[in-house]
Formats: sequence, C-alpha cells, structure tokens
Amino acid sequence: MWMGRARFCPVCAGELVSSPVHGRVRKACPACGVVLYENPASAAAAVVLDDAQRVLLVRRGIEPFLGAWALPAGYQEIDEHPHETVVREVREETGLDIAVDELFDLLHVPDDPRKPANLAIYLCRVVSGELRAGDDALEAAWFALDALPAEIGFHNREVVLQPLARRLGR
Repeated sequence: MWMGRARFCPVCAGELVSSPVHGRVRKACPACGVVLYENPASAAAAVVLDDAQRVLLVRRGIEPFLGAWALPAGYQEIDEHPHETVVREVREETGLDIAVDELFDLLHVPDDPRKPANLAIYLCRVVSGELRAGDDALEAAWFALDALPAEIGFHNREVVLQPLARRLGR
C-alpha cells in the first residue's frame, strides 16, 4: 500500500514520523498533527448459482492466482454500493447480468497479496446474458459443488464454497 511507504504529510508536506497514536504506532505529521490511518479496501464477490445449483467460477487471467479458478469479484468503486460492485464485476468477468438475492457473508481478508480487504459475498442468480470470459479472465464456467476444479484461488473453496455446500445440504 502506498501509505506504508509515505514519507511526507499529504496536508502540509512535513516529514512523517512513526509514533504512538491511539495505542498503535502510526505515521503522523508532527507539524500539523495529521495521522495516516491505513484501512482495508472494500471488495465484493458473487456466488452465482444456476437452477442446478452449480456455481459460476472464472479462471483468472491476472495475478494474483493467475490461472486459478475463483469467484467473480473485485474492488468497490467510490460511488458504488457493494451489491452494485458485484453486479458490475460479474458482467465484466463473465458477460452475465445478475440479480443479488442476499448477503452470504462478510469477511476480513488480511492476507490478500495486493492489500487487506473487507469482502462482501453475495448469493446471486443470472437474469440475462451469455457466458463468456471477460478481459481479465481466461475462462468462465459452471461447476457442481461436489466437482470443483483442483486449483481455486483466494481460499474460495475453504471459506466460501464448502460452507455454501453445507448450507445447501451437499
């Protein structure tokens, strides 16, 4: 994250120092008092199920987890509600338009190689479109929950898909 490497205050350009602030060591400006708080990103992922209760996955065409299968997901834009993020990301990655049915889970993901994130995971269904891989996906395909591909990125199998299978009684 850029903030971890910041050397100067974004308000007054004074040199930042590491000092205790509210019980943690944080970068702060001794000249104007600005504190740089590092916060996780916001992201959303879709668990899209078809009528046969197969789940939609995309094979990633970018790092991290290049070549691995994952849920369609992405970072939230500043002007989006998380459910709008998941609709946009599914359209971009798979060509499908979805309806969001419910929030499945809210996770803190501290070990994402890009930056820590809070991830809203939504249960969704397709309303229109034709399945195709988007610009950052190599493939998009449906999988039965008991026949998932071997390589799944982002702990999606353990953290999302296995609990989903238990919830659906599979």
